[in-house]
Amino acid sequence: MSELDTVLVTGATGQVGRRLVPRLLSWREPGAQVRVLVRTQEAADAFAAAGAQAVVGDLRNIEDRKRALDGVSVVVNSAATFRGRNVTEDDMNAVNRDAAVALARESAEAGVRRFVQISTNLVYGAGVGRPAVEDDELRTEMRGYPSSKRECELELARLREESGLDIVTLRLAFVYGEGDPHIAESLPRFTSWAAHQRMQMVHHADVAQAVIRAIRTQGIDGRSFNIADDGGTTGFELYELVGQHMDLAAAAGRTVEDPWFGVTDTSRAERELGFRPLYPSARSAQRAGAL
Repeated sequence: MSELDTVLVTGATGQVGRRLVPRLLSWREPGAQVRVLVRTQEAADAFAAAGAQAVVGDLRNIEDRKRALDGVSVVVNSAATFRGRNVTEDDMNAVNRDAAVALARESAEAGVRRFVQISTNLVYGAGVGRPAVEDDELRTEMRGYPSSKRECELELARLREESGLDIVTLRLAFVYGEGDPHIAESLPRFTSWAAHQRMQMVHHADVAQAVIRAIRTQGIDGRSFNIADDGGTTGFELYELVGQHMDLAAAAGRTVEDPWFGVTDTSRAERELGFRPLYPSARSAQRAGAL
């Protein structure tokens, strides 16, 4: 961030945002500002005490979005709805697609220099016999979070063509680390896995470094980047990471139907952003005490 930048971060109280904002505050240059859009005064006060500008409002409200955008040069849209028992598909579409696209459109109107969209590697859908690359078709058939992110990306691409807004998209693997309960909360999804099935992951520290590189790097207008670790983690290891044990008797004989699902090539991020994961695997994060 340059000394003239004011960076707006949405989703600042979410699992990604609450770990991202403190890093942005510590990495900013003198004179640069970090602003957050939060829904409660209590959250606003906490961010203000940490050194951020805070606007109280709802991302789904046009007037709140416009107040938050006033004087902003960069937007990082990390807001997302997908965790929680009572979250519906309509809730996901309202935040992950509709509010995100509206924010981008209003960012273009407000003269924002760059819009960084946080997306997911789930937009690719079924594997294609190799790691997915950024120019592959977004073909997920999974409803809810993946489809809302896919539809958002498609609408943002059209908006970029119409408005010229500089949009950079980061497609994150499974995010974890620093006390985030994501692995433990997701274990029910892994009960049907083979023990050797692998999933790409990305630590919160690496999400943050990808975001700051997306903010600072020149010449990447309209580019998308896969952000993930190097090795991936097996179903067996996912249980071990949270102190549980996979039922190996039940898993015996299971096969991996689509070994390429969720596997992405990170070469573009390495080449164009200079991205190198601080935690190449979840095991390395565990050894460092960063889970």
